[in-house]
Amino acid sequence: MGTRSRQERGRDRQKSSTILTTDVGIADWAGAFGDSTVATAMLDRLLHRAAVVGIDGPSYRLRSHRSHADNLRKGVTGRAG
Repeated sequence: MGTRSRQERGRDRQKSSTILTTDVGIADWAGAFGDSTVATAMLDRLLHRAAVVGIDGPSYRLRSHRSHADNLRKGVTGRAG
């Protein structure tokens, strides 16, 4: 490992981006992880200098799944044969 300082390594980390998606709200992380200390530490790291975008709307993935399930119930699979 080189002799780069901690400050230099920190600057390199600040040049990259990370995208994280979840269906668990920030306020619910402590319950999801079962430990508020762990959840707080993780959120502290993740949200430092973060842009948080909340999206409230229908799930396209769920809509596709429901459509497929409805077709199966009707006996339509979309396969030739």
